Amino acid sequence: MTINNQVARALSLVLLSASAATAQPSQIPTATPTLSAQEKLEISEQVDNEVDRAFGHTATLLNIMLVVLTLLPILAAAGLWLLRRSVISELVAETKKRLEEEVDAQLQKEVAIELQKQTEAFKQELEILKSDFVGQLSQLNNLFVDAQTQKEQIFQQLSALTPAPSLVVDYIHPEIQQKIQELTTQLEKLKGGNPQLFFTANDYLKQGDALFVEGRYDEAFASYNLVIEKQPEIYCAWVNRGWTLRKLGRYEEAVLSYDKGIEIRYDQYIAWFGRGNALRKLQRYNDAIASYNKTLELQPDFHWAYHHKARCHALQGNHDLALESLQQAINLKVDKHRELAKTNPDFDILRQDDRFQKLIKG
Repeated sequence: MTINNQVARALSLVLLSASAATAQPSQIPTATPTLSAQEKLEISEQVDNEVDRAFGHTATLLNIMLVVLTLLPILAAAGLWLLRRSVISELVAETKKRLEEEVDAQLQKEVAIELQKQTEAFKQELEILKSDFVGQLSQLNNLFVDAQTQKEQIFQQLSALTPAPSLVVDYIHPEIQQKIQELTTQLEKLKGGNPQLFFTANDYLKQGDALFVEGRYDEAFASYNLVIEKQPEIYCAWVNRGWTLRKLGRYEEAVLSYDKGIEIRYDQYIAWFGRGNALRKLQRYNDAIASYNKTLELQPDFHWAYHHKARCHALQGNHDLALESLQQAINLKVDKHRELAKTNPDFDILRQDDRFQKLIKG
């Protein structure tokens, strides 16, 4: 038996003796039973067992208390450490937040100051740019006005010098041709240097006429197309376009262009005359004669219609009608048609006719 057990046993005996003494009444004496040696031994063993069990339980509790008491400082230290860490983290977070707020406030202040500086600088630059722009715009406007003025002057001179294609004769005085060429060259340079220059439909019409006189038929055709794009109801554009197509040998297209002009202004003889010329080139002589007759219906003294009508009759082998029409042309313009009849191959079939010889000799 260990020292702890002996101590426990002694305490138990003391407690049992005190309990037995307390249980005996003071007035009534009782007889003390006599226990055998065997019974004493059993009682002693029971007491030992009971003491061992009680002491084991008590020792366990004491051990637990000792462990708790041993761990308590460690747990307290750990708790204090965690508490300290939590407080430090909270302080750090609060300090960080406050610093960020201060930094943001300072940054916003600096940004606002810098932005204000840049805004002021930008305003100054904007004022400078605005002033420069206004100056340049004024200069460009002056240049544009000057270019427009030059353009108007050029077209005025072209209008005075340039006949319509339908009135262009085979011979134009060289000085007039040279002046027209100089004006169209100036116009091209002016337009090339001022792409913003505004051209009206009438401008393109005049330009087309000038190019036609110069013999630049493809360019003239392009100008007339620009007129039609802007104002498709301009009669002269269709008719002059038809004249240009005749010069280019595109007779079918020329007839269609003349037809469009006639659709716009049915009573204009020059479109009928041009249509007759294109049909004559296509060897549609009857249709050509019909167009010439319509021309003479609208303009009875138009000698060129008689002349070309005579050519159609001659090419058909109709001597009488050919000589009749040629006579009327000569009556209206003696020298012109007499000279042309002498050399025009369309009249070769009539050259053996005495009436023809008399007409051309006068």
